[in-house]
Amino acid sequence: MDDGLKAEGFTRLTYELVETDGITRLTVTHDLTGAPNLAVMTSGQADDQPGGGGGGWPWVLSDLKSLLETGTAFSRPS
Repeated sequence: MDDGLKAEGFTRLTYELVETDGITRLTVTHDLTGAPNLAVMTSGQADDQPGGGGGGWPWVLSDLKSLLETGTAFSRPS
């Protein structure tokens, strides 16, 4: 997205799906060690800043929940 984030390097994202009693639990782990600016962005904290950065993981997971429950993803303005 920018040179500052690029300099922080790669991060590790892990998804874990566990099926129990007819439901599936999703655990998302994003290791942001050494990436403080990306941590702010993915947490959703950058939303309140000029230039923003989106809602981060809270938006992504909320949208996934809506899609699974209703079959329709939530549209956000550009």
